[in-house]
Amino acid sequence: MQVTWHLGERNPEAEERLVREVLVSPLLAALLQQRGFSDPTAARAFLQPRLATVEDPACLKDLPKGAARLAAAIRSKELVVVYGDYDVDGMSGTVILLNFIRQAGGRAECYIPNRLKEGYSFNDGALDTILNGAERPGVVITVDHGTSAVAGIARLADAGVDVIVTDHHHPPAELPQRAYALINPRQTDCPSKAKDLCGAGVAFKLAWGTAVALHGTAKVSDELRAFLVEATAMVAIASITDVVPLTGENRVLCRHGLGALGKVTMPGLDALMRLSKLEGKPVQAVHVGFRLGPRLNAAGRLGIAEKAVELLSTRDQHRAAELAAELDAANEKRRALEREMLAEVLALRELQDFPGDRGICIGAKNWHPGVIGIVAARLAERHQVPAMVVALNGADGRGSARSRTGVNLAQLMQELLPFVVSGGGHAGAAGCTVTEEQFPAFKSAFEEVSARLLREAPAPVQSADVLTSFSALGPRLVEELEQLAPHGAGNPIARFVTQRCKVIGAPRRVGRDRSTLQFQVREGEVAQRCVGFGMGDRLPELIDLPEIDLLYELSFDDYRGAGNIQLQIVDFRRSGA
Repeated sequence: MQVTWHLGERNPEAEERLVREVLVSPLLAALLQQRGFSDPTAARAFLQPRLATVEDPACLKDLPKGAARLAAAIRSKELVVVYGDYDVDGMSGTVILLNFIRQAGGRAECYIPNRLKEGYSFNDGALDTILNGAERPGVVITVDHGTSAVAGIARLADAGVDVIVTDHHHPPAELPQRAYALINPRQTDCPSKAKDLCGAGVAFKLAWGTAVALHGTAKVSDELRAFLVEATAMVAIASITDVVPLTGENRVLCRHGLGALGKVTMPGLDALMRLSKLEGKPVQAVHVGFRLGPRLNAAGRLGIAEKAVELLSTRDQHRAAELAAELDAANEKRRALEREMLAEVLALRELQDFPGDRGICIGAKNWHPGVIGIVAARLAERHQVPAMVVALNGADGRGSARSRTGVNLAQLMQELLPFVVSGGGHAGAAGCTVTEEQFPAFKSAFEEVSARLLREAPAPVQSADVLTSFSALGPRLVEELEQLAPHGAGNPIARFVTQRCKVIGAPRRVGRDRSTLQFQVREGEVAQRCVGFGMGDRLPELIDLPEIDLLYELSFDDYRGAGNIQLQIVDFRRSGA
């Protein structure tokens, strides 16, 4: 499929001012300007994010009320149950509140529903466990859910339990009026400007606000202040894995959280860092996304999320090492399940010579519901169409969908509601529950609606920041670009375009599965080494092109040693195309 390249617009006057007053290179000035930081003061604040700029938690609607209630529970030793979600965001926020309450002298337990058996948010079995245990809690705090849990919250309230909701999902039409406090920055009447916080970010704000409530002043004890600074590490992990925009307050918390990861006192996180081969190294967002995050996420996908929470809340180093090893094994199992299922899916007859004119909707028995979302993402990326994968296990099958840019899954799912038990989602990801009996009609409707949306959608776009020559590149620029980190949604890695490059030498496929493309190019008098991950199938194109234009990111080439750089190819095409 032809992909359009979109190059950012330059503003020479603004760039020259940034070079002069902020003392940055012309290329970094261009990148700052394109990210909306034309003003030198704003640019300096972006390059040097400070925790002091993070918004006061009291700006969140209902947070002072929730913090006061939690502070009272801590003082009176009431049992508090933190009811989290099974993804990394939910687990991270649960750990923040669980550890905070205990650090502050309170009593806390947690409940994480089993992804494979219970599903999202409250369920009757979980509420039975909470209400009929040895001791009924005085307070239940939700993390990363609760804004739509009208019935569950009403049941807890009827039993005399105060429910404090911490959530970040878009509110539905009907809100849980029986909640003691509803803390969600996305409420239309919430005055907070931090609308894009992840679930753990909201939980962090409640912990911070409760520390203030316990002390009666903004200046909290040294112990709790140290705890909150270290807790930014969990906020960073959650923000990156939950793909919230890494702009504004989120970027500040992530920048400091990634720094805190290198000096944590939490035995579990320390053990996980060692297993991920990150001990003693500066931790970047990519490390969270591809090393720490998957190990934590695997626990939720395989129905053992409580192990991840225990890992991150234990103070026992021996137990932490055991749990970290369990999560590492779970991640290996998840990867094996994913490989096995993806191979099975790609061999399906309907995907052979797939025309790409409609979405993909497939379902089967015995598929693991914990990896269907990953497989859907692989299919959407491979074919550039919406993809829905359904595990038809039991009375109700569970489906997970991913999409390409330009096709909104929330809109698609809205049209498919008559064919499902329940469903919903966001632009790029969605989920549903569909019966085996309903599935054939659902599949037909998915393909029909997605075909229409694909016809209406614009061609896929790859964005780039700056057109440049190889002579402007070098190790110093790569180091300078690190000031733009952490990268993620809303703050992507800088991308460059260089035109009329000549391929030199013999391009080749490398890697265990030969999926990586490796080659060298020359532009002017400068040669550069290029690597294209997952682009091995495009080797014949490269051999046939005398001159190419490159769209790429810059990185250090650790394989060739310190100081060497490489171009990480995003796309290439014939010069002049």
